[in-house]
Amino acid sequence: MPGAVPDRPTGNRFRARLVDPVVRALLRSPAHRLLSGSVLLLEYIGRRSGQRRALPVMYAPAGEDLVVMAGHPGTKTWWRNFGPDPRGVQVTVRGEQRNGAARRPDIGTDDHEQAVRAYRRRYPRGVPDPAAPVVVLALGHPPLH
Repeated sequence: MPGAVPDRPTGNRFRARLVDPVVRALLRSPAHRLLSGSVLLLEYIGRRSGQRRALPVMYAPAGEDLVVMAGHPGTKTWWRNFGPDPRGVQVTVRGEQRNGAARRPDIGTDDHEQAVRAYRRRYPRGVPDPAAPVVVLALGHPPLH
């Protein structure tokens, strides 16, 4: 069925139910330094549900921006909440909560390729498929509503 959400593998369900809540709490705590160099907390409003979501994701710096790649995009759907137009988000990075704007550049564009290169510089061994969706986070924008 087109547009249907695929079943999540057992590992994804385990991570969503047990690991992610622990990581979210850790990133919001004074002990955030254990993960802050590579993981941030991305908070956004679901485009269809209208509910606030908080997702720990790995990131890479890209100049003033931060880059997040959607690993296994066929089984994860969070990245579909973002398109080429910026959307308000909150990001907790290095223990600091910041407002920002997230956008997903189209695959094959120079913007997408630059984001993938930035991610590769940070994680040379662990880069997902270069055609995977990328979300670029620009910090310092109006608050998320």
